[in-house]
This record gives sequence, structure tokens and C-alpha cells, in this order.
Amino acid sequence: MPQRLNNDWRLEVKNADKINDQLGGTIGNLTLTMYNQEMSNKIFSDKKEYYSKSNVSLTREIPERYDQWNKDTILDRTKDLSNELCQIFAKPDIKSEEAEDIAGEHTINEEVDVTGKKPVRITLNDRDYSIDSWRSALVIFLNYVWAIDSRNFEKIRQDDSLDMKLFSHFNRPAVLANNIRVETNHSATTIIAIISKIADLCDISDQVKYTIK
Repeated sequence: MPQRLNNDWRLEVKNADKINDQLGGTIGNLTLTMYNQEMSNKIFSDKKEYYSKSNVSLTREIPERYDQWNKDTILDRTKDLSNELCQIFAKPDIKSEEAEDIAGEHTINEEVDVTGKKPVRITLNDRDYSIDSWRSALVIFLNYVWAIDSRNFEKIRQDDSLDMKLFSHFNRPAVLANNIRVETNHSATTIIAIISKIADLCDISDQVKYTIK
């Protein structure tokens, strides 16, 4: 059916306008031809000759299979073409991948998504510290950084992003062993990023590990 029906179509096909509105744009009513201008709004019986001369096999099949063009033939062709497309472009067999089990020990520079994970231990220079929150991991780590060299805090304060995260705003502060207040109200991902950045800054990344369950 053409986009715009003429009276010949309305006389040839019952409820032609309704059918064209519902099915005119479906794959079953569409085809490829080099005779668009010649065929224009011609009715199906006049178009069959052009279709039979087409160099496209799908178009040549139309007059071979159908004597008339109406709702039933459009639906039939839509079904056939859809089945062919599904065979050509078969749905890939995608097996759902099981979520990677990341429980266990990790070095501080490993790329691990710790969102929703519970920490149970932080290891600093081969010494284990039991923890029950990311907040406690941060506090223990900062106390360790101060203990090995108090000048490390000068490096931390000179880093704008670390200074902002730890010393600028306080919602849930903790007091370190050196009586310095630090902000601890951060997500697990942020705390790991803070620890990792400080470890790099102080050249102690190889000394820092953590364990999650």
C-alpha cells in the first residue's frame, strides 16, 4: 500500500484507510524497487508486473505468492520476513556472568569496587588491624602515617583534594592519636581513594592492604 491511498485502493481493499494506518509502515507492506515513480499510487494488480521484473528477490516473490494485497497478506508477509530476520540476526546466547567474588585481601592500589562490601582488616607493614567499618580503616591508617613520620601530614595538607576531604568540613569527625580532627563521613570508595592517594604520596603503597568479606 502506498503512503497516500487513492480511490482505486479504497475500492479494491475493504477498510483500506484503516489498514494503511495500522500496517502501512510495517515490514510486510514495504519492499525495494526501482520503479517507485512509475508505480506511484497504482493498485496492487497493476504493480505486480513491476515487482516481477525486480532484481531484488524479496520483491519478485510478492507477485509469486500473493494474488491480492490486503490486511491478511500484509500480516502474512510481516510474519515471514520477521522470521527470516530472526534467523539471520539470531539473538546471541548471552550467559549471565556471575558477580565476581572479591572477598579477601587486596593491595591498596588494586582496582576493586568496594561498594556495599564490609571491611574486616587493614594490614599496614605486615601488621593486621581488625576493623568493622571503612571509617575505622581510615583512622587507623592516618594514625599509622603519622607514627612513621609526622611530616607526612604536611604533604597531605598541601594536596588540595585531600585537604578538602579530610580537614575542611566536618560532619562526622574523628580525633586521631595526634589530636588532629579529620572528617570520616565518606563512602567506601572515597575512603579507599583517600588511603590510596596518601599511600602513594608517602611512598608506602606496598605496605598497605585491606581485607573485605
